[in-house]
Amino acid sequence: MYCSAADERVYCTDCHRATEVVLDHGTGDTICTDCGMVLDEHYIDEGQEWRVFGDDSAGGEDRDPCRVGSAGDPFLRGDGLLSTCIVHSAKSKSRSRSGSDPAAALHLPRMMLDVGGPAPDTALVDAFRGIADMADRLGLVATIRDSAKQTFKRLEEAKGCPRGARSRDAVYAACLYVACRKEGMPRTYKELASVTAQGAAARKDIGKMTTHIKKLLGEEDGQVLDIGVVRATSYLRRFCSILGLGNQQMLAAQEAVSRLEMELDVRRNPESIAAAIIYMVVQRAGARRSVKDVSAATGVAEGTIKEAHKDLVPHTELLFAERPPRGSSARPAPAAGH
Repeated sequence: MYCSAADERVYCTDCHRATEVVLDHGTGDTICTDCGMVLDEHYIDEGQEWRVFGDDSAGGEDRDPCRVGSAGDPFLRGDGLLSTCIVHSAKSKSRSRSGSDPAAALHLPRMMLDVGGPAPDTALVDAFRGIADMADRLGLVATIRDSAKQTFKRLEEAKGCPRGARSRDAVYAACLYVACRKEGMPRTYKELASVTAQGAAARKDIGKMTTHIKKLLGEEDGQVLDIGVVRATSYLRRFCSILGLGNQQMLAAQEAVSRLEMELDVRRNPESIAAAIIYMVVQRAGARRSVKDVSAATGVAEGTIKEAHKDLVPHTELLFAERPPRGSSARPAPAAGH
C-alpha cells in the first residue's frame, strides 16, 4: 500500500535534487517518484494499525479497518463483554476424582477471573443490541439510541420489563418512541412497528408498553420522564422531505400548520394534521402527488387523511392567505393637500 508524501521533498542521490517521494507501508521504504530509487528503508509508521490477518492465507489485501473487540458500552457494567469466568463443572469434578483431569494431576487451582468487572446481565446485552438494530433500520441518531438504552435500563431496574419473545420487540420499540419524543424527533407507532418482527400488528402493543413506561417511570426517584408535547410541526419537515417536496412547498406547509395551531382547535392526531396539510399544499401547487403518495410517505391511512382534509377545507383561506411583507404599512395613503 502506497501513500503519497507530495508535501515533502527529499534529496535523491540519483537525481541529484530534491524530489517528491511516496511511502510504501508494506515494506517501510521511501521511494523517489522520478527514478524509483529507494531512499530510505524500514520507515516507522506511527499511525494506527489497521492490518487484518484473517485473509493472509488467501493472499488478499489487508484493507479491512476492523479492530479486535467492540467499543465499550457505558450502560453496561464492566464494559459489557470483557468479563472472563473460569469455574468448576460437575463433569470436571468427576474427571478430577477419576484422575483423568490434567488440571487435577498438575494440582492447578481453579478460580474465577473477572477481567472487566462484574459480568453483565445477558438480557440487558440482548436488549441493547435489539434497540441498536431498530435504531439503525429507522435511521435514528446515536443520542436517541443511547436515550432508549437508558430508558430500558431504568425499566429493568424497576422490575417493570415483561418477559417473553412476543413483547420483547414492543418494549424495545416503546423505549425508542420515548427517546424520540424526549429528543424532539418523534416517530409514529406505525414507523416503529415496521421494524419489529410482528410488523404493523405490533402497533397496539407498542402503545400499551409506552403507556406502561410513562406510568412506571414518570415519577421514579423524583426524575420526571419528560417526553414533551408532540405537534404537527414535529413531523412536518421529515414528511415533506420523504415526499420530495421543494423548499417553497415546505415553508407553505409550515406556515399553514403554525396558523392552525394558533387560531384553530382541530381534535386530531398531530401526524394526521401534518399529512392533511401536506396534501392541501400538494393540491394547491398542482404537483402530481395523490393521497396514496402522501399516505405512503407519512404512514397515515388514506381514509384518515381524507377525513382530516375535509375538516380543514373550510379554513383554507385562513391557512394559506398571503400575509403582507414585513415592514409594509397597511394604512391608506394621505389625501392630497394634507
